[in-house]
Amino acid sequence: MEDFVEYDSFIIVEKPREKYKGIYKDGIPYEGYFPKGDSEFPRVDYYEKGKLKFQYSLDIYQMTLNEESAEIEATAEMTEEEYNKYLKNRYKPRLNIKSTYKNEKIVNGYRYEEIKSGLLTRKIKNAKTIALFVDVFAMHFYQRIKIILDGDRIYIKSPTMEMSEENLELQLYREDNTWITKQELNQEAIGLYYFVIGEPKKLLSNTTFFIYNQEGNTYSYGYKEFENIMGNGMNLMDINSMYFSNPKMFHTKDMQMFFEDFINLYTIQMAKEEVRPEEPEIYKGYIYTDENAEIIKGIRFFENKGDTYYEKYGKGDILEHKKVSLLDFQHIFKTYLENNR
Repeated sequence: MEDFVEYDSFIIVEKPREKYKGIYKDGIPYEGYFPKGDSEFPRVDYYEKGKLKFQYSLDIYQMTLNEESAEIEATAEMTEEEYNKYLKNRYKPRLNIKSTYKNEKIVNGYRYEEIKSGLLTRKIKNAKTIALFVDVFAMHFYQRIKIILDGDRIYIKSPTMEMSEENLELQLYREDNTWITKQELNQEAIGLYYFVIGEPKKLLSNTTFFIYNQEGNTYSYGYKEFENIMGNGMNLMDINSMYFSNPKMFHTKDMQMFFEDFINLYTIQMAKEEVRPEEPEIYKGYIYTDENAEIIKGIRFFENKGDTYYEKYGKGDILEHKKVSLLDFQHIFKTYLENNR
C-alpha cells in the first residue's frame, strides 16, 4: 500500500518547486523527499525505490548570519499573487548542500548530530572525515569551532571569533614521541602544551612537566609559560583532558586514523555534561625549567639499572638525593605538591 505526504516548508535550491512529495510503501519511505531533524535546522532525505540516495541541508553558520543563498527581492512590478508567493517563500530554509549516501551512510557531504545547545557537523569525503564543525548556541551567544586535518596537522579555529578580530587558533601535531598543541592569538604564540609518550628525553625551556604512569605506560605532560600575553588562558578546545582520558589514542602514528579517533572522542565529550579525566595511577615527577632548559624547581623519580631514587630541586640546585621505591615515592610526591603548588 502506497501513501504520500507533501511538504512546502523548505526549498531545495537544486530542485526548486512549490511542494515536495514523499511516497511511503508499507509505512516506510520509498520515493521522494522526507524531512528530518530539528525544525529550526531542517534536513531532507531523498529516496529512490526505497533506497537512500541524497541528503539536502544548509550551513547553519550561514543561516545564523543570514548569509543563505540570495533571495528574490520584491519588486514594484509584482502582481498581488506573485507578491503573496514571494512572502510565503521568503523565509523558507533554502537547502543548498547535497550529500550522497551509500549503504545508508553519508560517504560524501555532511553528517549531522544534534547535541544539547548545539550541532556537530562532520564533513566527509570518500567515506573519511576531513573536518568537524561545532556550532554552540546560548542566550545571545553563538560560536562556531572548525576542526580540520591538513597534512600532518590538525587546525582548530573559530570563524565567529575571527569576525570580532580575535583570531584564536590551535594546532595539534606530532614530533617523534611528543604531541604539541600550539595556541596562537592573532598569529602570536600564547601557549605551548606537550604530551610525551614516555619520559621527556630532552627538557624544554620555561616549561612545567608532570610525569606519571597510566594504563601501564609512562607519559609526560608539559606546558610552556608565556608572560604579558593578553589572551593567555583563552581556549577553543580542552585537548589536555583528552591526554588524560584516552592516552593510548596518542600512540597512533597514522594521522587520518588519529583524526577519526580524535573527532570521535571529542563528539563524545561534547554530548556529555561533564568529562572527568582519569587520575594518573603512579606519579613520577613535577618539575620546572628555566630559559636554558635546566631544572630549577620540582621533584622527580629515577630508575637506573635497578637503582631507584628521587631528587628534589630548588633555585637550580639539587636539594635532596635519596634512595626510595616507586611505591614509597607516591607519599613523598603528594606531600611535596601539597606544600609547593
